[in-house]
Amino acid sequence: GINAEYMGTGQQVRLKKRLMSAAAELIAARRSGKVLPSFPGGQPPESFDAAYKILDEITANWGEKVAGWKVAFTNDAALKKMNAPEPGIGPLFPSVIHASPANVPLPAAQLGGFECEFAFRMASDLPPRDAPYSVDDVKAAAGALHPAIEIVSRRVDNLFALGGPAVVADHCGNGAFIYGPACENWKELDLAAHEVSAILDGAVTARGRGSDVLGNPLNSLTFAANFLSRRGVGLKAGDWVTTGTATGLIPVKAGTTAATDFGTLGRVDALIVAADLAHL
Repeated sequence: GINAEYMGTGQQVRLKKRLMSAAAELIAARRSGKVLPSFPGGQPPESFDAAYKILDEITANWGEKVAGWKVAFTNDAALKKMNAPEPGIGPLFPSVIHASPANVPLPAAQLGGFECEFAFRMASDLPPRDAPYSVDDVKAAAGALHPAIEIVSRRVDNLFALGGPAVVADHCGNGAFIYGPACENWKELDLAAHEVSAILDGAVTARGRGSDVLGNPLNSLTFAANFLSRRGVGLKAGDWVTTGTATGLIPVKAGTTAATDFGTLGRVDALIVAADLAHL
């Protein structure tokens, strides 16, 4: 790829148009429920930098204010598979956030799977700043901890084989986010050791623990705070941050019941229903 700093104005304009066009196609696909046969423009973004430019366009043009963030690629296997130098971050929009128990309407063709995640609701702002935030800074700013499920969806055929930048550009793979009960006194808990199970149609299909999320879900939350700080966005009180899967990705289809059991922290139940796209 060409370094944008050294591009002529004409090239920069063409690149910007290409990014805007890709974002518009991905927004239209998410709204219509279609899966595109290939990445918009014929090839996925070559770099994570280009991917975030597309995702920024999506975020600016989706039509809803961002209500939180998801963290992706939060274990060594996922980082390696996506050839990613660090986890990915994508927006959560209000229309895809549901309280458990929930019927979650999603386009059947776009469904990928579900993930069991530790999610935090911020109690105070972590605005952009030069110095990185420490885990303690972030822990102090976080409010309640919630067990959560993220439904992973794709708007492009074979998305996950196209690599990390393609996944980031496509809404960072988000379909929906479902949260369980709030736990206010989690700061005394050993989150790394906390066990989680994934339940598909009533049967436990996977188990994990907090240590499967960058060693501790708080490490993932701290990554999100610093990533968003560097980008001039920051975290705001009331924002959700869902920190990445503790159980891998469990495939789902329309009609599936996805649940997660976080033991003492409670559980999350979601029935995934094929969306009636006339109402999306």
